[in-house]
Amino acid sequence: MRVILVERRMPNDPSRLEELATLARTLGHEVVAKLEQVRRPDPAYHIGSGKAKELGELVKSISAERVIFENQLTPSQAFKLSKLIGVEVIDKFQLILEIFAMRAGSPEAKLQVEYAKLSYELPRVRERIRTLMSVEQPGLRGGGEYEVDVHYDMIKRRMVSLRRKLASVAKSREQRRKLRRRRGFNLVAIAGYTNAGKSTLLNALTASNVEVDDMLFTTLTPRTRVVKSGQKILLTDTVGFIDGLPPWLIEAFKATLEEIYLADLVVLMVDISEPLHETLRKLKAARDILAEYPVKVIAAFNKIDIVSQPELERRLEVLSGIAPAAVPISAINGTNLDLLLDAVRESIFGS
Repeated sequence: MRVILVERRMPNDPSRLEELATLARTLGHEVVAKLEQVRRPDPAYHIGSGKAKELGELVKSISAERVIFENQLTPSQAFKLSKLIGVEVIDKFQLILEIFAMRAGSPEAKLQVEYAKLSYELPRVRERIRTLMSVEQPGLRGGGEYEVDVHYDMIKRRMVSLRRKLASVAKSREQRRKLRRRRGFNLVAIAGYTNAGKSTLLNALTASNVEVDDMLFTTLTPRTRVVKSGQKILLTDTVGFIDGLPPWLIEAFKATLEEIYLADLVVLMVDISEPLHETLRKLKAARDILAEYPVKVIAAFNKIDIVSQPELERRLEVLSGIAPAAVPISAINGTNLDLLLDAVRESIFGS
């Protein structure tokens, strides 16, 4: 599908269009154009009306089939934009939901994705009801009930059912954690921004063969394996973070994220091979998420094998103020994994 990416940002905000492009390609889209505007959000179109018309002309001129906004759109903004430019308009979070739906392999992941999709859809249906109520009669069923009203009630009932099932999933995970601890295992979670190399590290430290892909959100369901180190350590690979996730999406994956928050230790994976400003942004985003919970964290700066030694030293010096005890590693070729394991053991068992 041919897509145009759009971002509205404030003057001092960094652009996130490259990350959005990676998300779009993960879903198999072809990015044919990008459009940016620096301004405050417009209530009607999010971008200014002139820029919205320019977007419509661009859609026609290059035969784009879909427009994806980096910014979160209100239901009315998405509807008005779509009506103006003649193709579907979505935001980054709907795109992420579509990626999650594609990646969801386990029953647990499918439950979480469905709950997230309904959480996203509910306010849009609510706004549709308000729109219908503001005009005379259209959409009415017998007894003055709107069709969309019925759909809204169905969504709410389904969400109640899903919450029960997800609570059961969380309880099962809690029981597994308790059983593992009774058997003497220490629980270590690998966390970090999406595509930082978490699954590769799990494979390297546990001699496993879980799926690894150079795409975002390869892992949706946590995978736990025994570390080959002599001590009783279990390592869990978890869903990747991404900057600016809304609360409703975090809530949907609560059972999965608890594997991080309730671990004895978190190894925070950071891709040090990216441009330094991106590494800093992603490190901050991950730390902000983890800071909400009292969990011990060790940072691992991954992919040092594709950074020159002088550049690596420069980057480590800059990052040392944020993550002073970080371990530089290459999960793919094994460099410094012994040092990382030493740091894990020291944090868990003491020196």
